[in-house]
Amino acid sequence: MRVIFAAAVVLALTGNAAAQNETLPPSLPRTGGVGTLTQGADASLTAEQKGAIARAVKQLNRQVRVPEGLSAQVGAELPPVLELYALPDTVLAEIPAAKLYKYTVIEDRVILVDPTNMRVVDILED
Repeated sequence: MRVIFAAAVVLALTGNAAAQNETLPPSLPRTGGVGTLTQGADASLTAEQKGAIARAVKQLNRQVRVPEGLSAQVGAELPPVLELYALPDTVLAEIPAAKLYKYTVIEDRVILVDPTNMRVVDILED
């Protein structure tokens, strides 16, 4: 009985080790499915939608305080202390894909941000 139990333990341990040593196919990154953000990664919004978002945000004329010297580039991580704002309800009703993002304004430019990682998704022009 002990021999059978010991054999089962050995099989379980070696099977588990073999599963851990399997390599992932090249199409699956080791980051758990989360890759790095690249330029133009926000393919879910069209140029027309981005323009509509920028115009709607600018119409709000919200006074946004941004730390001095802060600039934004697509893919850059913004400081976690930076306050982000929800997009206007009218925009979210017309462009459901925009619900994933928040925004801030830096140097009179609307910056679309992924709030889960504080990364700049796009810099919008109207």
